Amino acid sequence: MRCKLLSTGLIIAVAIVIAQSVQSQSESKKEAPPATSSARDEDKAKPSSDHSADEAAIRANIDRFVQAYNAGDAKAVAALFTADGEVHDKAGNEAEGREAIEKTFAKVFQEMPEKNIEVFVESIRFIGSDLALEVGTTKETPEPNEPPDIDRYTVLHVKRDGKWQMAMARDEEGPPPTAHEQLRPLAWLVGEWVDDGGSTVVRSICRWSEDKNFLLQDFRLEISGRDAMNVSQRIGWDPLRKRIRSWVFDSEGGFGESIWTRDGDEWIIHATGVRPDGTTGSATNTLVRSGNDGYIWRSRDRIVADDVKPPVEVKVVRKPPDAKN
Repeated sequence: MRCKLLSTGLIIAVAIVIAQSVQSQSESKKEAPPATSSARDEDKAKPSSDHSADEAAIRANIDRFVQAYNAGDAKAVAALFTADGEVHDKAGNEAEGREAIEKTFAKVFQEMPEKNIEVFVESIRFIGSDLALEVGTTKETPEPNEPPDIDRYTVLHVKRDGKWQMAMARDEEGPPPTAHEQLRPLAWLVGEWVDDGGSTVVRSICRWSEDKNFLLQDFRLEISGRDAMNVSQRIGWDPLRKRIRSWVFDSEGGFGESIWTRDGDEWIIHATGVRPDGTTGSATNTLVRSGNDGYIWRSRDRIVADDVKPPVEVKVVRKPPDAKN
């Protein structure tokens, strides 16, 4: 969380710095004698103010911020701010002073201990010798394989007693996660799977689409060693409903769709479909991951052509790699 609106005081402070700079330049123009051609040539050859050392110091602070944030060290984060520093988040919450900033970040780390941040600096612009404005984006992931929050941010850095610190930071809403990022919680499905129910075997393969915006699943049903049916499923993010959906098509002409909802470690899938004979069906399915190489699929509330069907539970395991000769 880098934080919300730059205050009027900040704008005034920047204006004063700029005004002082303009006034100084104006006075020097009045007092300085006309420059000779040789002097003008020398001025052109002089480089503009070199802020490379200052920028390196600021970027080092940015790296310290990321390290402290990802380590859950609120005290180290707060130490990067001035004693009267301010933090404003995109929800309008404010923290003023180093102690308040530490408490704010401590609360964030306590609520989301696995939260991780990446910072992408777009620019660092110097205003005078003791003031700099940093602009960029942050990518915060609540926990592994969760869709990230991408925000825009602005930080005002000040140099006091030769040391650069953050005086004010704000963040604002960034672009929404991509379809691929929304599907990351289901990325563990990628691979080959098998459900061996004796005479009935279901083999499946899951992969990303070429554009990485969908998960594609192919199922092959075998009964007594013979192919009985093929089913394809496409899982994607619905930006209108703001949820994961899937569409299913089988080799006999049936089709259906589902809406996926996450509840902790469990996925609840509300499915409806149309069979080849025109009758309809519906069910509530659940998908529960079992370690890295298995999951349990349950189906309840099963209704096919107005007939209530009994619940089903299937244990699916990841296909082991082929043995090498």
